[in-house]
Amino acid sequence: MTITIKSKIEKGSIRLPKKVGLPDGTKVVVSIEPILKTKEKLKIISDLSGAWADDPTIISIFKAIEQERHTYYGREVSLG
Repeated sequence: MTITIKSKIEKGSIRLPKKVGLPDGTKVVVSIEPILKTKEKLKIISDLSGAWADDPTIISIFKAIEQERHTYYGREVSLG
């Protein structure tokens, strides 16, 4: 069973809501994913956009992808 909740870090500890539906003493695995503000998300997108602009190998990579895309006809399907 997986429970996903929003929480806050307060003074170095995770502050959970009062009721998470698990009894005291239950061992859990915690995965932390910060909730980014729109401005932070836009900065990440901006930083990644054009990351290959100065890479001289990118043209040959895209040519190879294009060529492969036009030569793959899908997998063989047996109807019997």
